[in-house]
This record gives sequence, structure tokens and C-alpha cells, in this order.
Amino acid sequence: MANPTDTYQWPLNTGPVRFSLEDFDDGATPAVIKLPPGAIITRGRVVVQTAFDAETTATLKVGDADTDDRYLSSGDISDAGVVELVPTGHVHAEADELILTYASTGDAAGEGEGYIELEIIVQDRVNESVT
Repeated sequence: MANPTDTYQWPLNTGPVRFSLEDFDDGATPAVIKLPPGAIITRGRVVVQTAFDAETTATLKVGDADTDDRYLSSGDISDAGVVELVPTGHVHAEADELILTYASTGDAAGEGEGYIELEIIVQDRVNESVT
């Protein structure tokens, strides 16, 4: 049996980091949040404040340079609301960036904006000792 630990870590929060339709001009995939080495995303969400009003579909992928949909594969952003990310337990061994990829079908959207928020922990980081 492993020895129990008496050290704990407060999760780190980042955001809100705002994005809008213009950030995806010409197929751009903006890097929105820098992740430190050892980062593990434990929670996250995309909040759509103004719907991305493409004619048929408007979706968002959230990932990193290695896997563009690691945390969200096809989040529907055609309506205002909240889309939860799906944490994977992936450890970012090196510093990394969270990347957004937008796609739509039908006539292009004329507007859209929102923000993303994350909660992360960093592997081997300790800031509290409970004894």
C-alpha cells in the first residue's frame, strides 16, 4: 500500500479568455491559453454569449498542438449557452497552448462571441500541508 499524503494543491483557474468570430478569420486556429509544464485540465467550459449564427451548423473544437479535439470534439456553439469541456487526464509534459478550431456549414456566420475558462492542476506542485 502506498503511503498516504498530507500535501494538497489548490486548483488554478484561468479565464475568462474571450474569443469572437473574427478570431477565426481565414481558418485561423487561435491559441487562447498557455499551459505550464505538468498541467492537467480538471474542468473547463466554453460560454457562448452571442450565438455563432451560421446557416446550418457552428461547432468548436478545443485541444492542443498534438490533438486539436482533446477536450472538445464538436461543441455546438450555434446557440448562446454553456458547453462543458471533457477533461481527459492528459498531462502536458511540456509547456503547451490550448487551441480553438471553429467550423461551420451553410452560409457563414455573421456574428459570434464567447469565452473559455479552465481549472488546472500542475503535476508535482504542492502549496498546502495538512498535519
